Amino acid sequence: MKKVIISAMLLVLLLGSLGFFLYNTKVQRAGLFLVDNNIEKIGILNKDFDLYLRNYLEYDNFDIIQNKIDSFEVELKSIEENKILQNIDNNILKIKLEEFKIAINKKFDTLHRVKSYRAILNNSFRIIQKIKNKGIDSRFNDLYTIIMTLDKNPSLNLNQELLKIDKYTPLYKKKYDKYFLKHAKIIIKYQIKFIDVRRSLTQLNIDDKLEELKRLYEEYSKNSIYSAQIAISILFILLAISIILYLAYEYRLILSNKALSRFRKTVENSDNIVVITDENESIKYVNEAFTKTTGYSLKEIIGQKPSILKSGKQPEEFYIELNKTIHSGKKWSGEFINLNKEGNLSYEKASITPVIEDGKIVEFIAIKLDITNETIIGQQLKEKEQLLVQQSKMAAMGEMLENIAHQWRQPLSVISTVSTSMVMQKELGIVLKEEDEIKSLNKINDTSQHLSKTINDFRDFFKTDKEKVKFNLKDIYCKTLNLVNSKFKSLSIEIYENLDDVEVINLDSEVIQVIMNILNNARDILETKENQKRLIVVDIYKDDKDAVISIKDNAGGVPTDIINKVFEPYFTTKHKAQGTGIGLYMSQEMVVKHMKGTLEVANVTYEYKSESYTGAQFTMRLPLI
Repeated sequence: MKKVIISAMLLVLLLGSLGFFLYNTKVQRAGLFLVDNNIEKIGILNKDFDLYLRNYLEYDNFDIIQNKIDSFEVELKSIEENKILQNIDNNILKIKLEEFKIAINKKFDTLHRVKSYRAILNNSFRIIQKIKNKGIDSRFNDLYTIIMTLDKNPSLNLNQELLKIDKYTPLYKKKYDKYFLKHAKIIIKYQIKFIDVRRSLTQLNIDDKLEELKRLYEEYSKNSIYSAQIAISILFILLAISIILYLAYEYRLILSNKALSRFRKTVENSDNIVVITDENESIKYVNEAFTKTTGYSLKEIIGQKPSILKSGKQPEEFYIELNKTIHSGKKWSGEFINLNKEGNLSYEKASITPVIEDGKIVEFIAIKLDITNETIIGQQLKEKEQLLVQQSKMAAMGEMLENIAHQWRQPLSVISTVSTSMVMQKELGIVLKEEDEIKSLNKINDTSQHLSKTINDFRDFFKTDKEKVKFNLKDIYCKTLNLVNSKFKSLSIEIYENLDDVEVINLDSEVIQVIMNILNNARDILETKENQKRLIVVDIYKDDKDAVISIKDNAGGVPTDIINKVFEPYFTTKHKAQGTGIGLYMSQEMVVKHMKGTLEVANVTYEYKSESYTGAQFTMRLPLI
């Protein structure tokens, strides 16, 4: 009886000890799990702060950042007040936690400073744009472009730009010029401050401190869990297998909950928009990215259909095909043009997947990426490119009209002379011999045909279709030279040609424009060279992969300090009345983007008729058939 009582007491003691250890272990796990969640959230919030600092000029709502700062402080305080961490004897972990707290407080101070910087910068940006619209000295255009693209040009020497502004300031007395320079200086100074701020943040090594803190915490967690497992294992030996199974089940349940929590957190904090609807397409879940993008709250959107976002910019057939695809159990991918709550257009790349259980569709999951900014920027870039193309065409048109007028003077004179002569002989009663009359009429016809050919070449140059056609590069070059040759002859420019028959499939009108830009640039620089031979050498050939046209002059070459800038937009060495600085830029744009080729420039020395010459060589490569 005593043995039974002792055994019962021992069993009760063991069960009580097991209960105590289980309870203590569970408390520790819950506490450590909470700390793990705190650290995960802190890491995500810290990345949000870094994202804001990289894009602070484009980010409008500092209240969201302040809310995240408040959330960060709540998570940090939760770690500091965690009873398990307060009772541990790991001084290194406590020291690292304090170091991290000091560093992050410095970062918060920096965020508030950036907020004030941004307010000053936005004010100066608005003032500069207003001043620009009212009119400033044209010599400030380059400075204006630099100011408006500061965050897109990290290699720019800001201190050098400040020195330029200080140099300009006493020279310009007009009201708007002075205001423009004043606010330009403010913007650059605060941009320098922001760069210094980012440098100081880098020195704080917050990410490294967070990783170290996480590593120490995980190490402590592993040690704590290991110690608890040892104690529980001893009790497991004394207890029934059922308790072991129970603990195994409990452990797996914790891991599952942790994984589920991470997954939910990932979905909630994802930049991708997540929308879940039932089989009838009624919304039953949206994540935070949806509410940020559309402006609709969770309460407003639950039970609604996604069609509430329709903009009317896409045809009804688009939605019919979408519904047909997803209701057939297939995944759909495409892009939406939607309206947010405020009535603004938004662009989304989306995929919608039906969820099927027991052969039936039970819900639809849509994952969407907001591409509004990218789409708008792409549209703006396309409009800018079209404007540059039009400017380039207009500049070339003036050149072409001048060439045509130059070429037509002599043929028109011939037609006028021959026709006037025939009329006068008729009026004087002089009978023309039939062969002389035919000869004169043939001369008029030949001259008219020459004029017609010039018009056809001019029309080919300005045709607007972008369809690629098969053509001979040699013929295109000859056609281009025919349009501009009169000016070259008047300047005594000798053109030496080494031309092979090379066929390509590409944009013939754009090839003409590129060749004409290069020839005209060579002509303009040669015109400035007096008392020397003026020479242009043209080679057309093909190598293993490309059709090549090379055009070089003997004008001495491009200065080495600007040779890398000749393809930049609006860069020109000519007087503003002579050039716009978009010819070579558009030439490279057309060759690279439209024709999938390359256009390069280099200074070369070559021999021609046993004499040595130095000049610039432009080489255009186009893919062969």
